[in-house]
Amino acid sequence: MPSLRQLEARLAHIETQISQLQHAHTIYLGDHEALTRIHTGHRIYVDTRDVGICSHLMLEGRWEPWIEAGLASVVKPGMRFCDIGANFGYYTLLGAHWVGPEGRVYAFEANPEILRKLRKSVAVNGFDDRVTLFGNAVYSDHRTLEFRYTFEFSGGGSVSGGGGGPWTVHRVKVEAAPLDSLLADVSHVDVMKIDVEGAEPHVFRGARKLMARSRALSLVVEFHAASVAAVMDPRDYLQGFVADGFSLALIEPAGVTRALGVEECLATLNGRLGYLLLTRTG
Repeated sequence: MPSLRQLEARLAHIETQISQLQHAHTIYLGDHEALTRIHTGHRIYVDTRDVGICSHLMLEGRWEPWIEAGLASVVKPGMRFCDIGANFGYYTLLGAHWVGPEGRVYAFEANPEILRKLRKSVAVNGFDDRVTLFGNAVYSDHRTLEFRYTFEFSGGGSVSGGGGGPWTVHRVKVEAAPLDSLLADVSHVDVMKIDVEGAEPHVFRGARKLMARSRALSLVVEFHAASVAAVMDPRDYLQGFVADGFSLALIEPAGVTRALGVEECLATLNGRLGYLLLTRTG
């Protein structure tokens, strides 16, 4: 006879499966494209070849729930939110939902294949009034860069090089530009999510003016010490945020950590990829 705890666990599992079925209405459109919806009900166009992100969106309607929770804790109605490395637009759509009609989302995706789908996803949800899309690679300066990507793991697309493992790597020239130029007419932003596969230090070098006038600012940043080390010392990178008035924490699957020092942050990650939550109150 199952115990009460076992029955509760089974019930929770069944409820999860029902929820997944409710949100996983996927329509194949042909030419590797499908229209599905995320757990909030918003529609999103995806590439059926992608086994990293899109497979989760089609089956579960959700991606990286702990990162989503970390972002949801800082993105509020009426805010200005930057999604740098937007990919298929999961966080762009969530951000547009969170900021509401009085807020604004600036989404940046350098992969032209994905940008076309992202543009349709914004339109089908009626978010054209609050989302501005950019096809640039966000960088430290203006230049033309080679963007590399695979269809199977599109989330790994990057201007920083790297291989595609067993997958065919595709290359395309993209125009790179700094945030200080792209958002020169924006008075301030409130939250920035940056996930650009190792080019994060270059993004910040080109965003000094924007960050200076955005004193109350939260940053959610992918961080991998080995990738940062190709550009600068990871300790100097993290210390630069602290010196600029940011408190440092990690977004972990178990939740957001308490404020950490630079050495403690590096020790906690111990070389693995993680997500920083950096907050500055003004």
